[in-house]
Amino acid sequence: MIYMHEMHSVLPGRMPELFTAVETRFLPLAARHDVRLVGFWQVPPGHGTTPTAVAVWELDDFAHYTRLLERMYGTREADAELRAWYEGLHEWVAATESMICYPSRLTPTVAEITERGLQAKLCTHELIHCEPARQAEYLELCEEMWWRRVAEPAGRSLIGLYWSPWKNTRAICIWGQGAQWSDVNPYGKGESWQSDVNHEIWQKLGREIRKDWDDRFLVPAPFSTVR
Repeated sequence: MIYMHEMHSVLPGRMPELFTAVETRFLPLAARHDVRLVGFWQVPPGHGTTPTAVAVWELDDFAHYTRLLERMYGTREADAELRAWYEGLHEWVAATESMICYPSRLTPTVAEITERGLQAKLCTHELIHCEPARQAEYLELCEEMWWRRVAEPAGRSLIGLYWSPWKNTRAICIWGQGAQWSDVNPYGKGESWQSDVNHEIWQKLGREIRKDWDDRFLVPAPFSTVR
């Protein structure tokens, strides 16, 4: 699988209209071309730049992505409605930053997310600044040290860890904070979240690859697969 990661700078006051348009207009188009939704979120007040929407879409492979572009810009089996959707995003969105990404080894597919009933009322979205060409390595280390030894025991869920071969210093981590609002604790539960030896080891190892990061919270749209 490959994934399209999108960050939309939404025009002020237009988030509800964007949600409605994605649900009623784009999701049927996505289904027509077998583009599967991992999640669609908005950044809430308090942590991150608002108004921002974040979306992750799943495709089979690069051939699938190429076919999608051919339907938009080619002449064979062209889908004018698909092209019109992207050209019309300016009605709600000022700008979009997109990345085609590979998933980490433990990142669940949409089918696995659905089968597991994976839900998260609040997510943490981390845009990691890595040392050059070490994005995949960072995610491998993150899975082994941070996820298995700290985050999963503390009740987090792994929504998706992604890296792009065309973004030499970037990796993306999306973590679920709790299946229900009563489970959500953004700063972590229990003393071990801050004092556990595995947490300390991760912080030391992570600094060998990670230079910086930009975090934001995410709240799912009603139609999001992870919600």
